[in-house]
Formats: sequence, C-alpha cells, structure tokens
Amino acid sequence: MFVRDTPGVRSLERGLQLLRAFRPGITSLSNAELAERTGFPRASVSRLAATLVSEGFLDHEVSTGLYRLGAPFLGLGLAVRNGSTVLQTALPFMREVSEGQRINVGLALADDCDVVYLDSVRKSHLGIFRHIIAGTRLPMAETALGRAWLGGQTPAARRQMLDLLALRYEERWGGIRRDLATALAAVRRDGYCGFDHRNGVMAVAAPLVLPGHPVHALNISYRAPAEDRQRATEQQYAELLLRTAARIRRALA
Repeated sequence: MFVRDTPGVRSLERGLQLLRAFRPGITSLSNAELAERTGFPRASVSRLAATLVSEGFLDHEVSTGLYRLGAPFLGLGLAVRNGSTVLQTALPFMREVSEGQRINVGLALADDCDVVYLDSVRKSHLGIFRHIIAGTRLPMAETALGRAWLGGQTPAARRQMLDLLALRYEERWGGIRRDLATALAAVRRDGYCGFDHRNGVMAVAAPLVLPGHPVHALNISYRAPAEDRQRATEQQYAELLLRTAARIRRALA
C-alpha cells in the first residue's frame, strides 16, 4: 500500500513541488534557484529535474543550465479549462454580466498559497485595467478572490491553509492575518468580501461552494469611483456578484 512515506510517493511530491516553483514571470530557473525555492538539496533537485527532463515536463538549456516548463503543460492547462464543468456552466453568466455592465468577471481555483484564474471576462469602459488571462496566479491572502475562496472552506480546511500561509509570510503574517480575519468575517456575514487594489481598481469576490466540486471563487473588479460613491458602488456590484453566483449554483444543481 502507498502512503506518504513511501519513497515513490515522496519523490512524486518533490517533483510536483519542483514544478510549482515556476510561476508567471519566473519562467527559467537554475538548479540553485530550484533548490532555494523548494528547500531541497541541490543533488536531489538534479535527480528530480533529470527525470522531469527525460519525460518532457522540463526543458534544460545546457549552455545556461536553466530549466523551463515543457510543452505538456500547454495541453494540460487547456484540458483543465475545457474539462471544468463549473467554468463551462459559469461562462455564459460571466459574459452576460461583463458585457452588460462593462466590468470584469473572473473565476478561480486555489493552488498552494495562490488562486489561479480559470478565466476572466473583461469588458471595461476605459479599456483593460490589468492583463489577466487563464492561468494567472494571485496571492491568496492578499486578494478578494483568495480571501473569498478561504471563506468557502470548512473550518478544518481553512485552519490548515492558514497554518500554511503563516509559514509563507513569516514576519508579515500578523498584519495579513488581521486583514484576512476582517475579510472572512465579511464572507460569513454578507456572503462576499471586498478589496481595494490601490491602483484605481476595486474588487468584490464570493466563494462558490458546489456539491461534488472543489470550492471556486467568483469576482467582479471595476474602476474605483469617487470616494463618496465607493460604499454604494461596492454594494451594487456585490449584489450583482451574489446574484450571478446563485445563478451558477442553480445551473449546476
């Protein structure tokens, strides 16, 4: 029987952690950088990377010693999107809201300490605010989308994730934990939480808890209005967000 301490399982877990070291904007990593990001010994990184190269999941540039993700991930990412019943059900509602209101609507899942966009439909009055595409990662603890996802977890699963986030943020955790507590209280009370991106864009997000599916998070982002209109505008878009989430849940029921 395979358990977490079985050598083959440990090697698989380490190989997956090695792959997670690659992020948008971090597309090439050396052996030393992989070891630093994963905490694995360099010799272990070399063995794991060699296996991943031989199977095509990593490319290795001999002249520089750098590793890059291989072609299989293009197909895997497309398979995730096309195979998501939740995304295929949600997209018509997301497009309707985005095109009708000229705002941005996104759907995301969690991976490690981040949330990852399955898709983002973007129709703004003033053009695209940020370049968000499927696969874009955002920090879970620092975004409305991630905080809403946390709000949709069971208490036990949420405690486990909070412990993991505490390790990730170390000395910054105190302030982030307070902001998270406020957001989680808002999700419990109102069904959503809000966030000011401090670059002229605001967002509201809600968890999508769906039987038989992992927890997703749905968000709406929009250009920040005048200060005296911010609360009213947030409530307006929050009501639209919650209605859209309810429509998606009914369609999947």
